[in-house]
Amino acid sequence: MTEGKNKGDVFALPESSYDVAKLTDYYAKATEGSQRILPKEKRRYVMYLRKSTDDEAKQVRSLEDQQTECLFLADQIGVKVRTEDIFIESASAKKSGNRPIFDAMLMGFKTGKYHGLLAWSPDRLSRNMKEAGEIIEMIDLEQIQDLHFKTYQFENNPNGKMLLGILFATSKQYSDKLSVDVSRGITGAIRDGKYVGVIKKGYYVDLDSGYFLPDTENWKLLRQAVEMRLKERKTNQEVAEFLNSSGFSYRKYQDEPYKKSKLNKKTVAKLLSDPFYCGVYEYGKNYANLHEIYTFVPLVTTDEHIVLSKNTADTFQKEYAGRKTNAQRLEFGILREKVICDFCDSIMGFQRTKLTKGKNAGSYTISFYCKNKDCLRHKPKEATERFGKPLPKSIRLKYLTAHIAWTLKHLTKNTEKAYKQYIGRLEEQLKVDKSIAQRKVAEAKLDLKKEQNNYSKYQILQRDDLEAYKKHHKGKLEEQQQIVTAKEATLAQAESELERVSRALPTEQQFVELVRSYLETLLKTKDLVEEDLVYREVVLNLRANNDFVSVIKLNPPYNLMVDLEKVPFGRGDRT
Repeated sequence: MTEGKNKGDVFALPESSYDVAKLTDYYAKATEGSQRILPKEKRRYVMYLRKSTDDEAKQVRSLEDQQTECLFLADQIGVKVRTEDIFIESASAKKSGNRPIFDAMLMGFKTGKYHGLLAWSPDRLSRNMKEAGEIIEMIDLEQIQDLHFKTYQFENNPNGKMLLGILFATSKQYSDKLSVDVSRGITGAIRDGKYVGVIKKGYYVDLDSGYFLPDTENWKLLRQAVEMRLKERKTNQEVAEFLNSSGFSYRKYQDEPYKKSKLNKKTVAKLLSDPFYCGVYEYGKNYANLHEIYTFVPLVTTDEHIVLSKNTADTFQKEYAGRKTNAQRLEFGILREKVICDFCDSIMGFQRTKLTKGKNAGSYTISFYCKNKDCLRHKPKEATERFGKPLPKSIRLKYLTAHIAWTLKHLTKNTEKAYKQYIGRLEEQLKVDKSIAQRKVAEAKLDLKKEQNNYSKYQILQRDDLEAYKKHHKGKLEEQQQIVTAKEATLAQAESELERVSRALPTEQQFVELVRSYLETLLKTKDLVEEDLVYREVVLNLRANNDFVSVIKLNPPYNLMVDLEKVPFGRGDRT
């Protein structure tokens, strides 16, 4: 890092083979019950319209009126609702369990299919305490990440949820579901990538936006500490001594005085393994990608973060940059929610088992087990009567991956039709990505202009009244220059991202090569995360029998390309 570099070069990092989105997905999947928080542009919104069949005379708005006003609301807040995502129901909400369409919609939120919800008013969603509580709890858990009403402005904070509960059932204040929990009270701000009480050393909080910006000199010291660990293989204790002797300090806001930071090997280890520094913001069991929210300037690349943490290094099959420890391995669920038991139709659970004997001792074997105790897999007597022997309760991953690889090998039909569908989907995705990038460029330009104006004011004051400057603003000019440098880096990064998402779409030949690359990835990679990215892209679900796949369903457009005459199902001629 040299002072002669311009703009964003000060904060330039080496290229990384993983992007932050993949790492965010990894953390979200490795933590049971966690949610992946998305920016507004990437959320899928649904609309719920309801008219009670037992109260026709008292209906305030017809279904047609509700839909018209909700569509106008969607346009106001800048979101789109697909036709297939408009749920219309004629049923009373006074009692729970009476609305199958409503229940199906909520299941879509719980499985991550939907993220945002629009309705004409709160009473369209619920008039009973059970479903009201379920909705508010789903907001708490970030399963419903955005909620809007035409007749009422909901705010996602403890008071807002309490008022929503009151509106759901005005006869009883919904206090038993709305205890003011500190971790939940901060979700609104952290969902937007903002400071919520935890200082991140090497960064300060912008007073206007609440976003984290690099604190140039201290950021550079931390960056040097990262390189000491990765390139020079210095210990955490040596890094702590370097930072302490270099006067490493921190502050919350840019106009606050610095505080000296006393670090030791434990605090350095915790700091350098924090995913925040590559752009993954963690809170409770929820994870947000800061790069999707605003133009965050990271301290480390995703590749660097992976090897700085024992847990991630193990899962990504990379060499850990520190000493070997007995750190607990994170459970990353490959093919999660995609494997269906062929004997009872239940979703099979992911499990990782450490081998203790043999030449592979210390490594892990992955399998899927049936959790349904009523399944034939758990009834050896009945299974023996039917199949001549008991059934295994689980199936090894290798049997599933072999069938997926075989299927990918035969994706040869209807390439033109599949390509057109793929391009249509990609165009929508790029449209969203471009919208995010344009927003971030506009925000970065405004921020830079504001800070440049502030810098000019200090320059003028120093020139016109040096005594007043020294007395009241000493050091502010240099400090403001650091802020301008950080803003320039933010703008350069945002413009680079906008240029990337504005690139040309792939040709049909490139699409065919991409499909082939999925198979090549599965055959070569030892990285579970990279392997699962292929499964998530291609596989909708599959049915697992004893030690084979009986049925496999692919996501569009790949389902159009399967040559069923060449893809075997079942055991074939095996005995």
